[in-house]
Amino acid sequence: MNKEKMNKIKCEICGKKFWRITNTHLWTKHQISMEEYQIKFPNSFIEDPAISKARQNNRREKTYEELFTTEEAVIQKRIRKTSATNQMQDKNQIKNRKEKCGYIHTPLQKQKASIQNTKHGGFNYRKKALEYYGEECMRCGSNDNLIVHHIDYMNDKSPYGNHNIENLMVLCNSCHAKLHNSQKKGKFIGIDMIEKGAITILKGLNREFNLDLTDVNLKDTPKRMARAYYEIFEGINAQDKIKELLSTAFPSNYSGMVVIDNIIAFSMCPHHFLPVEYRISVGYISKNKMLGLSKLPRLIELLAKQPILQEDFTERITTILMKELKAEGVMVIVHGKHMCMRMRGVKSPESTTITSSIKGVFDKHEVREEFMSLSKGISWN
Repeated sequence: MNKEKMNKIKCEICGKKFWRITNTHLWTKHQISMEEYQIKFPNSFIEDPAISKARQNNRREKTYEELFTTEEAVIQKRIRKTSATNQMQDKNQIKNRKEKCGYIHTPLQKQKASIQNTKHGGFNYRKKALEYYGEECMRCGSNDNLIVHHIDYMNDKSPYGNHNIENLMVLCNSCHAKLHNSQKKGKFIGIDMIEKGAITILKGLNREFNLDLTDVNLKDTPKRMARAYYEIFEGINAQDKIKELLSTAFPSNYSGMVVIDNIIAFSMCPHHFLPVEYRISVGYISKNKMLGLSKLPRLIELLAKQPILQEDFTERITTILMKELKAEGVMVIVHGKHMCMRMRGVKSPESTTITSSIKGVFDKHEVREEFMSLSKGISWN
């Protein structure tokens, strides 16, 4: 393009004219970034629109070989590489980059840093995270070799990084390494998101009921909720754990009925996310495989650890036992006390919900009668 047809652009701050206003000029002369300049002067150009159009039409997404001859392309690449190397090694450029990255603060940067309640160096985020979450790993509880992790993985060493408490996690060196190696990443991210949700709930209670969030008892509540939920909902997508429990089944010549009464399990109502306490009686007949007496309660406890309807929970127990043990029949009776009925709504503190699931030979009246006679029923005492 012929430069005679182009117009120089005036810097709105100092009035100097350029073919293109650069980041270097704005930062060196005015301590302002290109983004801040464009926000401050939204109707000003940083270069002649004709240049932008020519670049877009003629150069963008094209290689040097497409723009020049082969020999000229080699020369242009060498020039660009040399220019970039010189720029990276130039002392003034290094100084400018350090200032722009926050190592040397301008008055404007200091003002922004003050607003964010941070200061150069650690920006106080480590101290802030340890005070808020406590001096222990949020994953394993260890208090050795603690590291403050940025959840967005953008540990920007400047006041402009996201050092908000919601973006910080306290981890031990081991858990931090696992997180960055993407080992069991879902668990880490899950805990993080649960914790954020707990913070949002507390903020909502503050807004709606004026809950005092400065109460010392609420200081670590989001972290404790995250840990508790991780344990309470262990049964979500727990196929591997279920498979591991069932893999311990052993062959047996016993052809009678196995009955276990009063298995205690806890779950969460999927409608209100309030606790449910279960008492379960289960019986099965299998000529092929038997499950260890401790494994069956563990299996049922694991199946309960998820937001699931009592009806579906009951049905799932019989389905899994029929399939995995190749049982001739299974019968399950579940008694549930639902906090969503006892604490709210109908407020019926003494009510109990009973569900049953019957499969295989338990459809026969005499088999069901045998189960009922062997089962001593449910005790809430």
